[in-house]
Amino acid sequence: MYLAYLLANQFDPIQAKDNPSLLQARSGYKIAPWTGDDFTIGHKMRDHQLPLVPKHVEKDVDFVIVGGGMSGLSSAYFLRNHNYLLLEQYESLGGQSRGSEYHGIGYSYGAAYISTVDGLMGKLIADLKLKPAKLQPTKDSWRWENSWLSGLEGKENIYSEFKGLLDNCKPIWEELHAGIPVPLTSQNLLKLDATPFQGYLKNHSPAFIALIDAYLKSALCGGSKNLSALSAVSILEDLVQPTYVFPGGNPALAKAIADKVKGPRCQRGFVYSIEVGTDRKSFVTYLGADEKLHKVSCRHVIVTAPPMVAARILRNIPDQVLANLLSFKYGSYLVANILMPEKKFYGAYDNWVTPPYTFADITVAETPYIEQHKYTPEMGSVLTVYQPYAPSSEGRPVLLQGDRSSLANSIVSQLVKLIGPIEKEIDTVVLTRWGHAMAVNSPGFFSKISEFNRTTNSGYTLAHCSTQGIPCAESAIAAARLAANRALGKTVRS
Repeated sequence: MYLAYLLANQFDPIQAKDNPSLLQARSGYKIAPWTGDDFTIGHKMRDHQLPLVPKHVEKDVDFVIVGGGMSGLSSAYFLRNHNYLLLEQYESLGGQSRGSEYHGIGYSYGAAYISTVDGLMGKLIADLKLKPAKLQPTKDSWRWENSWLSGLEGKENIYSEFKGLLDNCKPIWEELHAGIPVPLTSQNLLKLDATPFQGYLKNHSPAFIALIDAYLKSALCGGSKNLSALSAVSILEDLVQPTYVFPGGNPALAKAIADKVKGPRCQRGFVYSIEVGTDRKSFVTYLGADEKLHKVSCRHVIVTAPPMVAARILRNIPDQVLANLLSFKYGSYLVANILMPEKKFYGAYDNWVTPPYTFADITVAETPYIEQHKYTPEMGSVLTVYQPYAPSSEGRPVLLQGDRSSLANSIVSQLVKLIGPIEKEIDTVVLTRWGHAMAVNSPGFFSKISEFNRTTNSGYTLAHCSTQGIPCAESAIAAARLAANRALGKTVRS
């Protein structure tokens, strides 16, 4: 229905190669329809197959927020006392923090945890009256020489390698304090941003480097060879810091914010064009849920779409800004949620593996329920399997082709090798695909986004989480706070 409009004499919807119905695997488990990205309209826009923009403005609002993910929702929350319009292309809000539920266990299609309950994040979750579970120091488990080892301390060789690497990271963590300051001003941090991380691993074994690469790929869609030292060292601090998980993962946070802001100010709409004005008036054109094009005016647009998308919908911006927006490289991602009526795996919260396994890690969605004494055996288990793909790899073509049976069977067969014969114990496999999951923090990444954050203009603010650095809920909320301040004309850091 939503695509029926598409200006029939101008658009030909892409024919899906995958049957959208529920599939049945040979071993008996079901394979649910795809969740995650719907690339149909986006690829039409990428190929410049665009509808005519309406000439007349239907209404005027103070602010338009493009995107209903964590950053867009948080922007709306910070502007909840103002006249805004939030436009989200999907029926449900949350972006990569969407999810579902199985037997009372909430699970995520993407983002699953947060790393702090202090500062801006702490204030937000306190306002929302949320209480995440604080995980134990043994939250991580490592597949090492065909067995599982947990935590960061022990007698095996892996622990001495961890100690050497993390000791080298400590001076940088001390300089970072509460995170990477954007825009960057420190010469030492600028140097780290320009340096590939692989140099920090030259004294480590290939097996350990493979494990660290799995950790980095899961968080940043890139390994030690293509990430900056600054980004890699920053994300490795998560190993030694507490991890906090909401029952249901980050979708619980997204839902709590959405419950505060949803209503007529949040509408379904695919944004085709943002005309940035020069007289404190910008124009946004979008395809609405009624399958018609609409045009609204506002005094500020908050763009929470990824930079590559922002570049394709922003009009009247400098060529250099446009070139910078298009220069990011993106990793893609497959997430598989394995729904089981009985708990069969008793590992840590996050369990890391290396090749030949095609995925990087497995998280156990029932963990926060267990930690908060809310779990009962009747709830069963949900294993969330993260399979990241680096830029320019096979990921995007494989996900675009969309062979659910092949992908699900591959993941299940690998899980059998790790966990045991669980294939007949599985109820359903829920696959989620993200074609452009995150902007990869390659060398020079923070210098680039520093330029975005130094640029203040009257018409729009880029507020995707990548504009604040590491892709995470904390970055999304920080980007939203900055964007809301700029929209209101408040003085912000520069």
